[in-house]
Formats: sequence, structure tokens, C-alpha cells
Amino acid sequence: MKKKLQQLCVVTAVGLACFAGQVFAAGGGAIVTADPSKHAAPQYWFGDVTGIEWYPTGKNITYTQADPRINPVLTAHSLKMDQGIFKIGKIAYTAHGYGLTSTAFIVGPTGILVIDPPEDVNKGRIALEAFRKQSKITKPIAGVMYSHWHVDHYAGVKGFVSEEEVKSGKVKIIAHKTFMDTLIGSSAGGDGPIIGARVDYSLGTLLDLGPEGRINGGLGPDFEAIELSLIPPTVLVDKQLETEIGGLKVHFEHVPSEASDEIIAWFPDQKILHTAEVIQGECFPNLHSIRGTKYREPERWFKSIDVMRRFPAKFMIPSHGRPVSGEKAIAELLVSYRDAIQYVFDQTIRNMNRGMLPDELVRAVKLPPQLENHPWLGDFYGGVKHSVRQIYSGQLGWFEGDPTFLDPFSRVESSKRYVTLMGGRDKIFELAKTSTQNGDHQWSAELLTHIIRVDTQDMEARKLKAKNLREIGFTLTNNNWRNWFMTSALELENKLDYSKAIQLQSPDLVKEFPLANIIESLRFKIDGSKAATAHMVVGLNITGAKTGNFTLTVRNGVLQFEEKSANNADLAMTIDYKALMGLVSGASRSSAPGGDSSSSVAVPMDTFNKAIMGGSIKLDTGTPDDLEKFLTYFQGPVKKDFPITIK
Repeated sequence: MKKKLQQLCVVTAVGLACFAGQVFAAGGGAIVTADPSKHAAPQYWFGDVTGIEWYPTGKNITYTQADPRINPVLTAHSLKMDQGIFKIGKIAYTAHGYGLTSTAFIVGPTGILVIDPPEDVNKGRIALEAFRKQSKITKPIAGVMYSHWHVDHYAGVKGFVSEEEVKSGKVKIIAHKTFMDTLIGSSAGGDGPIIGARVDYSLGTLLDLGPEGRINGGLGPDFEAIELSLIPPTVLVDKQLETEIGGLKVHFEHVPSEASDEIIAWFPDQKILHTAEVIQGECFPNLHSIRGTKYREPERWFKSIDVMRRFPAKFMIPSHGRPVSGEKAIAELLVSYRDAIQYVFDQTIRNMNRGMLPDELVRAVKLPPQLENHPWLGDFYGGVKHSVRQIYSGQLGWFEGDPTFLDPFSRVESSKRYVTLMGGRDKIFELAKTSTQNGDHQWSAELLTHIIRVDTQDMEARKLKAKNLREIGFTLTNNNWRNWFMTSALELENKLDYSKAIQLQSPDLVKEFPLANIIESLRFKIDGSKAATAHMVVGLNITGAKTGNFTLTVRNGVLQFEEKSANNADLAMTIDYKALMGLVSGASRSSAPGGDSSSSVAVPMDTFNKAIMGGSIKLDTGTPDDLEKFLTYFQGPVKKDFPITIK
């Protein structure tokens, strides 16, 4: 049943926001816990409601029950994520609450433009079905826009369109011209295993839904993804592009911000602005991702928002969260969002110039109340504290200036000395236990860290530290921080279920990567100590679905990659592409949790022998002994029971 949004939620200086008849204090004052049985439709926290209609489905896949182990403000954030379809103006819709991303459908005279498929193919299918069922629109999909290379903005694409439809020209795939290069560089790069593991900690994919686990995904309900897909772009945007999709005029523009390849869409006739993830929903922007990422330049980000401010938008649709209506409200929102970014950046630089170090900066740089309590700057995903630290590091690097720490003792050695200095393990443990009882959980966790570094199998200390991490996590609203605390607690207790680890590189993605990138990624698997004195030239001739000739030279502990045929090779092989991909995926299955094929390790020699016997690998030069020697230069398989640990 259609429900028109008639209610305007007035935001006060203390951050009050109304939601389905309940009131929450986002900053200061008493907090009234919501009755979860009464949250029927997410109302606006900001702006006008003219031209917006809400069609609920009655589901919410976050954790919405009030619990003393969950900050009530975080519960209130979950209550915004009921599944349903927003209709925005006359031609736009978003599927809200189905995935981390709120996929948009812009309906033209002859077809539909889909903006940002979610992170999973099945989530995409469900969102499309909900849109068609509610809107009764049967027009074909004419185009899909990837706003940027992050997996929650493209990986569900095959829930909407097929490769055949794109290859035939029926469907256009629009992205920035650097989309594939950025995606491949990030996915086939050497840090794939550790980034994959850190994603699990940051986004809570190893956690169950519940008071001691995942509550929501910050930007959306969750980041669970089982089937990832990719169809490469067919229409590339440089700086700007004016075109028609489905008979609809659309202006695409490059706005580097949260991602370097970010693009937005402006529909001039309807005054609709899709802000991609330049505006990260109702959350303070993630100026730095604690899961690990290259430096995101805050100056470039807020100046990109200034680019968007020139569009006289009547409706604003972000990739995450809920739409906004009204020129005045949108203009104010964009100003506040860009000012928050500039404030944090400028004040961090100002205080750096006064000699402050990161531990001092996080206490000195705080948003002014009107920004801190703004309903679209909640502490649910990005955060001022970790952004300040990253700005310092991004501008100055890791060295804080005290030469004592240019080449300090290892952490383990320092902890051994501190444990001795403080009277030994048992005395420190008793101090930590007393601190825990007194509610001084941060200090207790720091004390216990020294014990655990000295003896990583001290389960009594590990369990007590886990208890302290949970107690800290219970107070937090920032999902990235909370998930990390809860996941690390389970790690300390040896209770993590790594079978839940997200598989960021599915075969469907890898097959779209250039062959050269797949081969070159072997550089990061060389064991430098084993190959330190080696000198070996290896030629690879790949045949079949993809072809190429490559030279790999092992020398001085490195592997030099060249896209050319090898001359005077010590070992030369002809390998069928299908067999190559089987070897890569086979190695991936024995890799660390996270499942990146970029984390593939040395494949056992018997696997190669089987391929040689089967004819899919032919030794053109050299012997099986030469092949075995080559394989010894690579890191050995990482066992499933020895995962990457983060805490």
C-alpha cells in the first residue's frame, strides 16, 4: 500500500531526530529506546517530503531489537533500514534496505537506467523484482551505471542484465575510463590477502547478527555477498559525458572523492542528482577506511561536492541510504557535508603545524555542534578520529619525529621488558582484572596486550582481553569500529568461523582481468629469502581462450615480469588458459581466509605433473626438475587452520 511521506523531522541543535513516532538523542540528553514492533516506514531525517513516496515490504535484515549491549543510537540507525521502494519524483526509484547499496532505477521513455547494482547477484535479483512488482514497470533495462570500482557498486550486475545483452548492444554499461584499471590494480595487487581479511573484520562478515555480533552495515543493512559478477563497461566517462539512456537525457561527471574513479549522474529535465558515494548516506564520510586503502584526499573530496552544488537539484539520490527532496534542503545538506570534510582536514593541518601528534590531534579536532549533530553526519561508518590519524599519515608519513622510534625494539621485545619491569605476568594480569572490574576496559586491554605478545597462547589473558574489547564495542555507534572489536574478541577466543569469509575475487571477476595482470601478480608470491641467490628465466606461452607470451625472470629475490616471449629461457612452458585458471583457483582454495585469487600460493608439484600428463601443460624447454626448482621460490601454501590474524 502506498504511504506518502507527510512527516518532516525537525533536527535540533542536540541532534534529535524523529522516526516512526520515536525520538532519539544523537548527541547529548536522554535516549528513548524505540519500540521495534512499531517501525513501519523510514521517515525523513532531513528535507522536504514533496514528491517522495514510500512502499514498504515489511522486512528489515538488520538487528533492530533494543539491548543493553547495543548503543541505542545504533539501534535507531538500524530502524532506518526497512526494506522497500522509494519513488522519487515521476521517474526515479530506489530499492532501499536490500543490500549495502540502495540501487536506483531511472525510468526513461524507452528503457531503464540502473545505477549501482549491489554487492551480490541474488540481492540484485530481489531488488529488481521488488522494483518491478511495486512500480508495475516492465520496460527493459537500457543501461547500468557503475559509480565506482568498489564491489558494492557493480558486483550484483548479473542480477539485472546478462553478458549477452551487453555484447549485443541492447544494454550499455557506463563507468569512468579508469574503472577497470582501478579495479584490476586493486584486486590483482599484492595486498589482496590482508585487505580481504581486514574487510571481514571491518564489515562484520564473520559475525552473526545479534547483540554481540553485527548490527547493521552502517551504509546499509549488511555486506554479505555470495555471488559476485562483473560485466566490463562499454561507455566510458572522462571528465564529463552528455548522452541519452533509455530515451532520457543524462549528464555524467567525474567527481573523485571516496574513490578516484567516482562519477555522478544529473538528469537535467527532472532536476534529479544521483550523488553516488560522494555523499555516504546518513554517515560521516569515510575519509579513511580502517580496513586499509590508499590515501583518500579530503581536499579533492569536498571540492567534488562543490562541483555537485552547481546543479539545481530538486531531488538527491545517494548510493547509500535514503533520498532527499527540496532544493533548499539539498543545498544545505551538501554545504554541511563538504564543510565537515574541510573542517576536519583544515583543523588537522592547522594543529599539525602547531606540532601536535596523532594522539593529540584526535582530542583537538572535533566538529562544531551544528556539524557533529547533523543528521547526515552520524558516526556510523566514517569517523573523525580515524580520519584525523590518516590525514597526518597521508600528509607526513608514519614518522612522528622522535628518533627513538626510527628503529625501535620489536613490539614483542618491548612487551617482554615491560612485563619484567611491572613485576611479571601474574601481577600484570591481576592489575588488568581489577581494571576490568572497575570498568577501565581500555587500560585493561592495553595491559593484557603485553602478556599476550609474550605468550600468544595465554588463554586466560586472551579471554579477559576479549571481554574488555566487547565491553568497549557495546558502547560504540561506528559499525566499522564495533565490528572490529567484536571480531577481534572472537579471534582471541579462537571462535572465528572463517568459512563466512567474503570471497572478493570470484571466477566471474577474474575472467575479465587481462591475462598479463594475473601473471604479473606472481611477483608478490616470491619468497625473497629463498630466491635471494637464484637466477632463472622462465617463459610462459598461454593458449586457448586467452593468449599471451610472458617472461618471468627470478633474480636477486625478485620476479621481473615482461610481456614478451622469452629468449634463452631455462624453463619454457605452453599452458592452456583453462588449465592456468584451474591452477590459480586451486591455489586460492588453500590460501588464507578471504579467498582472493591474488592470495594464491605455490601450487604443489604433483598438480603440475597431472597437468603435464593430461596435456594441458607442455614443457618446451627444461625438465620437471627445473619446474620444481622454480616452484620452490614461491611461498608455501597457507593452511586453512592458520589464518591471517588482525587484532
